[in-house]
Amino acid sequence: MSAGVVYGIDLGTTYSCVARVNESGEPEVIPLSGGETTMPSVVLFVGPDDYVTGEPARQLARARADDVCALVKRRMGDGDWRFVTAGRAWSAPAVSSLILRALVSDAAFAGGESVRDVVITVPAYFGDEERRATVLAGQYAGLSVVDVINEPTAAALSYGFARFESDAIFAGRTAQEEVALVYDLGGGTFDVTVVELADRRVSVVAVDGDHQLGGADWDEKLALYLSRQFLDAHPDAEDPLDDSEAAQVLLLAAERAKRELTERTETTVAVEHDGHVLKAMLTRVDLEGLTSGLLERTLTLTRSVLAAASTRGVTRLDRVLLVGGSSRMPAVARRLTAELGVPVELRDPDLAVAKGAAIYGEKKAIERLVLADLVSRGQLTDGAAPDAAAPADLAAACRRLAAAFGLTAERVRRTVEVQVVNVVSRGFGVLALDRFGERSAVFLVHRNDRLPAVVRRSFGTVRDDQDIVSLQVVEQGGGVESTRIEDIKIIAQADITGIPPGFPSGTPIEITFRMGFDGILEVTALHEGMADRPLTVRVETSAALSQADVARERDAVARLRRREG
Repeated sequence: MSAGVVYGIDLGTTYSCVARVNESGEPEVIPLSGGETTMPSVVLFVGPDDYVTGEPARQLARARADDVCALVKRRMGDGDWRFVTAGRAWSAPAVSSLILRALVSDAAFAGGESVRDVVITVPAYFGDEERRATVLAGQYAGLSVVDVINEPTAAALSYGFARFESDAIFAGRTAQEEVALVYDLGGGTFDVTVVELADRRVSVVAVDGDHQLGGADWDEKLALYLSRQFLDAHPDAEDPLDDSEAAQVLLLAAERAKRELTERTETTVAVEHDGHVLKAMLTRVDLEGLTSGLLERTLTLTRSVLAAASTRGVTRLDRVLLVGGSSRMPAVARRLTAELGVPVELRDPDLAVAKGAAIYGEKKAIERLVLADLVSRGQLTDGAAPDAAAPADLAAACRRLAAAFGLTAERVRRTVEVQVVNVVSRGFGVLALDRFGERSAVFLVHRNDRLPAVVRRSFGTVRDDQDIVSLQVVEQGGGVESTRIEDIKIIAQADITGIPPGFPSGTPIEITFRMGFDGILEVTALHEGMADRPLTVRVETSAALSQADVARERDAVARLRRREG
């Protein structure tokens, strides 16, 4: 299926990788230069039209710390944020596109893989703006983003659920329905999700997370501890954290120590700065004590997502799936086991998300070919789902595709039948006047509502002969829905204009919210006096990222790509 491959990309906060499903039907990560499977999500700008990515950028960061952009995923969806260097300002999608471009170029160079069609993973709690920013990053990089998929869902696919060849999901286990908690502690973000798992179906029940919490925070805690140790030993020395180059060196040392303490119980870290040297002995107990508050934050979110699942009738938990490199720390599995009392599984945590995205990518590749076959024969309406076709027609289309690409008909059929059911990551609504005449948020879709979602609600005009209606679409700002203006984020604004006179106060304005499986929002507003001209709002990537910004950044990235070519 080389002509129809849809690759899976884990665009991580600290590391990224790309995967595909091989001819045997197994997901595999494409090796990069030097045999590495992951690339640091780091960009070092060395001029207005030149940059370095990956491990070289990470290592060179010591010399040019102010020109290094890392943890950019934490800024996705923040339209006001820019990384300013060498006289140029870069948005989060633009920086991320450089990471993506370097990743797929390295895969092409090292493995001969020409990557174009992709599925990119996102944290389950990402809102509409973050998801659109991720898609935009892929487009800047010259990729065709077929879909985005939640990282916990991808991880569940990688762990073996909803696979296609056999009803035996794991060796010795049947395809009975189970409930799993996916605990994803990456380098820069934390994501926790409850999913119902069964053969050919992964259903998200509830999501939570924190995009400002990840392994990098463990590194910072450890670096701060080492700095204090250094200053205690050398009171007359400068604090290494006050020097950008020394701070970068110390953070890299802290990260190495954290990794070493995952495998053994003690290690030694050398801190060199300002003409002084300290060799500090660190133990796993030290690390766990320093970072216990961070781990507790993940457990608080875990309890929250389990409570949310319970309100939706999912009260049992059968297992925990650990994802993300930082979930390797022994304290994670130990605390989760003690708290939840169910099996905790750690398998391929660094690569599981990319592999799951590749599995989903194969589904999208096969599905679109089957759909094209059915539509071309007049057996399905364009835009309809495969299950809308007559069963006999669907079976015949699967057989034709299998014969054309040397696959088994059963594999094609099972791939098409796999269902990935997601939920809304945050509440979305509109601003309206309350009974006191004050603006407040009215939520139409709520966090953890099942996708796809279509919700309609009518609002009334506020005066006779009102000729314009302003529509402001809002997103939940914090962990809970709040109607207060200061607690929400306006993500789109548009006006219904040219309304003819003669309509009294209270004339209905019907608002429709549509969210697809990808969680991207479309809003329609209809005034009865303009039934033939409904206002449709496709929420932009960011309220602060204008079309002019998009065009300018797309051109800038394209120039860099041409220089690379």
